Amino acid sequence: MELDRRQFIAIGGAVAAAGLLPGTAAAADAGEARRPGRGEPEGVWLPGDTHVHDDHSSDGSAPRQLSDQRDPGNLPVSDQIGYAESVGLAFLPLTDHRTFDQHWDPLWRSERLLLLTGEEVNGSPHAVVLGAVDTVVDGANPPGSAAFRHIQQSIWDAHAQDAFWSVAHPDDGEYTPAGGPNDNASVQGVDAVELWNASNNPDVEIEYAENRWNRGFRFGGVAASDSHFKELRPVSAPGRPTTWVFAAERSTRAILDALRAGRTTLSFSADGPFATIEADADGDGRFEAMGGDEVIVDDRHLPRRAALRVRVRAARGMRVLVYAAPGRSAGPIATYVPEKDDQTWLLPLTLGGDHAWYRVEVRAPGELSGRDADPNLPDQLRAATSPVFVSVRRPAAPAPEIVLPAASRGDDRADLVVGERGGFAGFADVAVEGGVTHVVAEVHEDGRTSVVHRRIDGHGRGNAGKALVLSGESGTARAPRVVASGDDVWVVWQDARGQEQPHRPGIWLRHSHNGGRSFGTAQRLGTGAGRAEHPALALLDGRHPVVAWAENSGGAFDVHVQVVGVDRAPVNVSAAGKVIVAGTPADARSPIHPASLFPAVAVTKERRIVVTWQDNRYDPDAGWTGHTPPAGQPEGGGTNPDNWEILASVRHAPGQGWSAPVRVSANDDAADRHPSVAVDRDGAYVIAWETKALSASGANLSLRASRSADGVTWSPAEAVALDPNAMSQRPRLATDPDGVVRAVWYDSRSADWRWKVFTARRLGSGWTPALPLGTAGNNTWPALDRGTVVFTSDRRSERTQRDRTQEVYLVRLP
Repeated sequence: MELDRRQFIAIGGAVAAAGLLPGTAAAADAGEARRPGRGEPEGVWLPGDTHVHDDHSSDGSAPRQLSDQRDPGNLPVSDQIGYAESVGLAFLPLTDHRTFDQHWDPLWRSERLLLLTGEEVNGSPHAVVLGAVDTVVDGANPPGSAAFRHIQQSIWDAHAQDAFWSVAHPDDGEYTPAGGPNDNASVQGVDAVELWNASNNPDVEIEYAENRWNRGFRFGGVAASDSHFKELRPVSAPGRPTTWVFAAERSTRAILDALRAGRTTLSFSADGPFATIEADADGDGRFEAMGGDEVIVDDRHLPRRAALRVRVRAARGMRVLVYAAPGRSAGPIATYVPEKDDQTWLLPLTLGGDHAWYRVEVRAPGELSGRDADPNLPDQLRAATSPVFVSVRRPAAPAPEIVLPAASRGDDRADLVVGERGGFAGFADVAVEGGVTHVVAEVHEDGRTSVVHRRIDGHGRGNAGKALVLSGESGTARAPRVVASGDDVWVVWQDARGQEQPHRPGIWLRHSHNGGRSFGTAQRLGTGAGRAEHPALALLDGRHPVVAWAENSGGAFDVHVQVVGVDRAPVNVSAAGKVIVAGTPADARSPIHPASLFPAVAVTKERRIVVTWQDNRYDPDAGWTGHTPPAGQPEGGGTNPDNWEILASVRHAPGQGWSAPVRVSANDDAADRHPSVAVDRDGAYVIAWETKALSASGANLSLRASRSADGVTWSPAEAVALDPNAMSQRPRLATDPDGVVRAVWYDSRSADWRWKVFTARRLGSGWTPALPLGTAGNNTWPALDRGTVVFTSDRRSERTQRDRTQEVYLVRLP
């Protein structure tokens, strides 16, 4: 062992690790649970990659890049998944450029991997989002705004879904050694930074991360293969390098939680060197904090026995370097050369300042650590940990070069109904009946997702102040919807019942006969084959739930509808007119499986049912960004989204068939998505959706709506509360008590940059101007019923970083 001029230096940090007990790292083998000491963290190390491409990116394979995106592709989804399985990874996202189409591909499945949803978002700079429910759209900055405003809003948008947001290759977007950090580096709330992108220069990326840590930013590190080319395997391939996460259990939610907490360590490959760092700040012999964790201590003078523990495996003869703030510029505080395959060292832990950090690198001569790495370095990166952060009395706060606007405050008379500070509750829905309000939501806790219901009576009392868990012991319940009539309440959601290898969620329905005080046994709807997702719910005759969902049991995603208690089986309403192309092995981009997704449903007093959804069947090569043209026609490269359109189908009476799908938006030049539907006082259908130019990034979402008396002929689309400088997304419609259709959505037209919920009504003269409903913090994902609105908000968060707080609020409109 070798110590430099400072035997130890300040560690710095913030609060105890999000959602997990802080502590030690024991096992490097995939799936090997560690046996911690008392007070140390419990979990399992899982190897994976966080940034991988396939041919759903227009430049996702070598033939595409080398031909300016004219030639066929050779990298299907199954190829990258199969390779990741073969090298022993435990999790994998496919993070194609500004698209979610890879997840609608029938080949997106694995019995051996935990597949995370993923996307490489934004135009410039790039970022990686994992765990979102659909694409995170990069809008345009309003005139005069700071350059990073749209990036900041992207982070808030992802966090409203409890998704993970990481800076991608910061040496190509946020930082250069000569110029230092640019304006984009001022964003706050980043969950991680790619310390090691194999397509770039890891040493510059680490330099950027140290710059941010020294200014009070707190995040962990991830490794990214950024794999595009199968021809370069194994040098460039999924898992090269590897991100190991210390997850509470083997589940997608636990992996996302660990990534957001920074509980990661990075290695050259899944079987490469493996390093961990832990801290015992109180000197009791228990190492309560591990890489990624933040520890708060009362005083700079730590107990004499306070220590760091560094452990390295599979690194015999390599150099192990321990760095403390300010990092490489001061040199390592300790250097080791392991003589065994598994070796541990203890260092005294003393603090020289109020905020600092510690991390570990392993280096050795040989193959370059990244494509742009310096070949003249005496050794190359082989492993690296996220830092352990320690702070005195209070967490570190970011000191960006450009500050954020202060969050607006004010009393919007919204009541907290689901959630708690430091936790996540969101994706809420609401039903109002007989003076009772029923709220359902997702709650994410302890590496699991649950669906809960809260009953609020006319006096504001609800379930004795607590939400009732409807999804039982399952940790994979999502996307709830609720309807009510008299004392009858129905809740529907999607749930894999813990089965994520392969992902195969089903649709589940529970019924209460006593006004939501208790619920009967859950009933499964659908075929049970494939993935069934994103249910919608309405009520026929006050006693028969109408459930619609998207399901890929036939290969392509189609919309299925079932009137429970009337229909013996669900009906596929979207397949008619859809053309499936099996494709050829010669071109990974040749299979065409148009997707019908995100349905919404409504019922009229005359018992007519309308269902609407988004559909890409009219795109020239549905499911593939860019465009591969027929011979003799010009190519259409780039990552422009598919031509999604809004379609609808109607059943005019129970027992009758469904009409063929009808084009509602009928727009060949836009991506129209996420529809909602309601019935107005005249019995006509009103559908609203978000629309976006067919542009990869820098184009705002806005809202459009259309009306139809029969479900066949639809009025020309009209703008809803348009602001050209704002992003408007995720509309939800419902009918007010006076029979007028009301829309709610979330929107970026605020002075403090935060997302706010807005509303407008459709009168005879058209849509009224936008009216803000929420003022404090970010307010997202609204839903409404009979003049009552619920939404997700981070208003009670206490920090701009590492504060997961998202809660469900309710406001009643006058």
